[in-house]
Amino acid sequence: MNLTQAEIAQFYKIWYELIWGINQKRGIVPKFIKPVYGMRVNEQPFFIVRAQLWDNPQWIDEFLRDYDYGALNEAERGTLADWRKNFIKGRFIVMRHLAKYSIFMSAENTGELYGVCGISNPIKDVARYDVPFMVETVLLPFGDRIIYDSFLSAFNVSFGKGIRSEFKSAFDEGKEKIGIIERIGEPPVLAKPPGKKLSAQEPEMPGVDTKGANVPKAMAARYVEIAGIIESFCAEKLDAEYKEICLSALAKLCRKRPSPLVSGKARTWASGIIYAIGSSNFIFDKSQPIHMTSAELAEWFGLSKSTVGNKAAEITKLLDLSYLNPEFQLKRLIDSNPAIWYLKVNGYLVDIRRMPREAQEEAFRKGFIPYIPADRIE
Repeated sequence: MNLTQAEIAQFYKIWYELIWGINQKRGIVPKFIKPVYGMRVNEQPFFIVRAQLWDNPQWIDEFLRDYDYGALNEAERGTLADWRKNFIKGRFIVMRHLAKYSIFMSAENTGELYGVCGISNPIKDVARYDVPFMVETVLLPFGDRIIYDSFLSAFNVSFGKGIRSEFKSAFDEGKEKIGIIERIGEPPVLAKPPGKKLSAQEPEMPGVDTKGANVPKAMAARYVEIAGIIESFCAEKLDAEYKEICLSALAKLCRKRPSPLVSGKARTWASGIIYAIGSSNFIFDKSQPIHMTSAELAEWFGLSKSTVGNKAAEITKLLDLSYLNPEFQLKRLIDSNPAIWYLKVNGYLVDIRRMPREAQEEAFRKGFIPYIPADRIE
């Protein structure tokens, strides 16, 4: 399966604007003529800029913040923001070609399956190899499907009988037990055995009360388990705002596909979440109203500092925690963080809090700032 003509045009409009805009700012390829969909283009500059782009995905943030680059509408800018958050770069084993999509299995995490659509042509026509074969590419969300970034490097390598058997076993197990990821950022879709219905001996499992948290049903019990530990720690050592932020981070980890929380000890995950959120909010700084040492935090959980720190580092990467990301920051830190409020408008760096309300509303609508300053209730 591949995209419709309208979708193809939209993809290349976004892709061309992004690659050309980044090159304009970075000067990676000299004399790069602005590409136009429908006209013949030289792929070499795209390949060079693309290689650096996915090693520096923050360039997409800069592209979206800079009003001087890109003639994209709001829906197309939203697609770019989705690419920034949910792109998957790596090597994959192409296992099956179906009418709906081709099934890619991660070469790093065998059993992790993705249903990938072609762009202008089905993938089976783009890479004419017998399955299974290996490709290197970047997967991107596009509407309700997964596509790739127009560059698909296929390896003309023959796999022996033994490795083919291992691939098939991992594929079958992943399809039956985990499912196929059809939309990046949402739970995998499990194949349903034909004609199978619930009987009196197979009652439907009761729901788990997550207290309103937005998590997949398959992760509900795991969420409740880890949330209970986080709530106990926050009640004793932190406050309600910290608890809310930590639980929000937990829910987001539950929603990842596949969720990293499916394995590992609940107590280790809880400690890592609190450590990562606390660290991004300067909890180890004695000048902060609420502070503690990393040793005190680890001791409460009965874990070593290295165990908690390593898990926190993993979570920091998974959630893209940083001083520039207000999603998991305390309100008072957001208010005082100039990096969040300085935006480029008409080529000039300005403090959006000092701009007219109309400019603030536009920045908020586009997701550049977490709230409209004048509307913040103290």
